Amino acid sequence: MRLIQMYLSDLKELLAAKEFVSVRTALKEISPIDVVDGWDHFSREERGVLFRLIPRQRALQLFEELEPKDQEELLGVLKEADVEELVQDLDPAETGRVMRGLPKHMVRQLEAILRKGGAGPRAAQVAAYPDKSVGALMRTRFHTVQPRWTCRDALTRVSAGTRLRFIENTYLDTLIVVDPQDHFLGTVTLKELVVAPADMPVSELAHSQVQVFVPEMDQERGARLFHHYKLDCAAVIDRDRKVLGVVLDSDMDEVTAEETEEDIAKMAGTAAGLLDEPVWRMTWVRSPWLLATCLGYILVSRVIHHFELVLSQVIALTSFMPLIAAMGGNVGAQTATIIVRGLATGEVTEVDAMRVFAKETCVGALLGSFYGVGMGCVSWLLYGQRFGFGFSAVVAIGMAVSTTTAAAIGSLEPFVFHRFKIDPATATGPLITCIADMMSTASYLTVASYLLTR
Repeated sequence: MRLIQMYLSDLKELLAAKEFVSVRTALKEISPIDVVDGWDHFSREERGVLFRLIPRQRALQLFEELEPKDQEELLGVLKEADVEELVQDLDPAETGRVMRGLPKHMVRQLEAILRKGGAGPRAAQVAAYPDKSVGALMRTRFHTVQPRWTCRDALTRVSAGTRLRFIENTYLDTLIVVDPQDHFLGTVTLKELVVAPADMPVSELAHSQVQVFVPEMDQERGARLFHHYKLDCAAVIDRDRKVLGVVLDSDMDEVTAEETEEDIAKMAGTAAGLLDEPVWRMTWVRSPWLLATCLGYILVSRVIHHFELVLSQVIALTSFMPLIAAMGGNVGAQTATIIVRGLATGEVTEVDAMRVFAKETCVGALLGSFYGVGMGCVSWLLYGQRFGFGFSAVVAIGMAVSTTTAAAIGSLEPFVFHRFKIDPATATGPLITCIADMMSTASYLTVASYLLTR
């Protein structure tokens, strides 16, 4: 049970009774994330009251975690003074992301507030970048140091900036080294400044050979590079190498998680937003894959028709067909899912295709051998007296061939689609299951025709 559900009824009763002191006390015990989980259970007016009662820093975190439509609604409920206080505290980059989905009159209101604090241009800059770009993800509040400063100077300025709220809500673990014109020179960590001799110049600590990003880069590609180089923070620079912002590991982790979720949804022939998607949209998205599956199983029926003579002679073969087909389909789907995830995260590339193919085929063969022996024993117990050892051998070999073939297909198919610029997550799933079932049925009945009818 989520924590907010334990407090939900009490909070609503306290709000109805206007016992705001008690509400404020209760909210101190609840994480902003938990409040977001229960946000839909409160009315429009209750949300505005709750937000005003939450301590300032927690309210800021709550706002950043809300869905865009809820952020828009909240801005419409809050008084102008509350909106001004909130916007001034937000990272201009976060404000830019919020502005991207707001009506024009609300955008103008926010721009006027931002101009007072001097953050308007930065927020507008972030709002101008495409949704899936690194620029739309970057944070524009970061701290810079200059190479000629000593470590003592740098730490003093960081400390002073914190006291003056100049860098409140700013990432401090990694500092960006720039020249007087704000050109990127490298990075240095706060820990390195603390442990280094006080009089050492920052230039001697700066890491100049680090990965940087341009704001137009696709977020998914940026996340792959970010994780490949095992970064905690990276600078976003323009063509003149001037620093525009930074991206953090938490931001890139979210991108990777969202992409993985989308890929898994595509593999199922559906969409990621289960509760938000309308019924007609979900039906339309799933229909092509169900049609492909339907056509595929028509081919499976033709395969079975081709082996009617074998089935008529040994009708017991049909009792193991669903099991062998299902095992093959599941192994193929498992393999394809692993490869699609690897392609999405950059863990594997097309260069690794043959190595992955060999490894996954061996895994499929081992799984098939293990389950084949087991099912061979079961078939011997059920039909051994009637059909002899040959029947058990057919089941065992059919299982082994089925899973090996399915693993081989499942490991290659994502690479093939990726090579031809087709999203492997979209094209895999139902398709791989159907192909694996067809191959499994064909291989099982082919083995049966050789061992039982000749």
